[in-house]
Amino acid sequence: MPTNTVERWIRQGRIPVRKRGNTCEFSQPLIEKWAEANHLKFVLPGEERHPEAEKADEAIDDLSSVMRRGGVFYDIAGENVSEVLWSAVEKTPYFETYEQKKALYENLTAREEMMSTGIGKGVAIPHPRTPMTESNIPAFITTCFLKTPIDYQAIDKKPVFVLFLLVSPSAKLHLHLLAQLSFCLRDESFLKLLGKYPTPEELYANIAEFSERIESSA
Repeated sequence: MPTNTVERWIRQGRIPVRKRGNTCEFSQPLIEKWAEANHLKFVLPGEERHPEAEKADEAIDDLSSVMRRGGVFYDIAGENVSEVLWSAVEKTPYFETYEQKKALYENLTAREEMMSTGIGKGVAIPHPRTPMTESNIPAFITTCFLKTPIDYQAIDKKPVFVLFLLVSPSAKLHLHLLAQLSFCLRDESFLKLLGKYPTPEELYANIAEFSERIESSA
């Protein structure tokens, strides 16, 4: 991570640090917990990164292709968060065996136990607590429209009707995709489209337009 980024986070109070005069001291256990909570990869100097994570960092996917890869599904059943997450996991690609699905489900529920991924306005973005670097799969976002909106303990207390289940092999790619998806979800026209339960092609076409806007503004 660039030194100037760390320095900025220290000034902003975003990273745990103890100051002694002009010296900053970091506690490894605290930094590891902070990195995990913020979906960042913690690597000590000299440690090698996982090759799949390196590969994922080299080829950053765009939101449109990642969403097409994950698919769009409707009438996802469940009366609570746990039931809905399991129904969504059963729809995800790449996780074919029961053991694989169970591992993903447990990773998702572990993240929800930390804090709800319900971001408000009827939307939740469930994702594993840590990037699934060992799964050897590409990043994908599976869009799940629920059969019945549920209490997801969202920040605005509104029932959630759609999930964007985000799975990524690296923290860098996860944050990249999360930023792009958040850009779309800040647009009222996109939220209205979601409320109409669009067809896959309608959703993909809208996402593609947003991707072009993101690219042009970069």
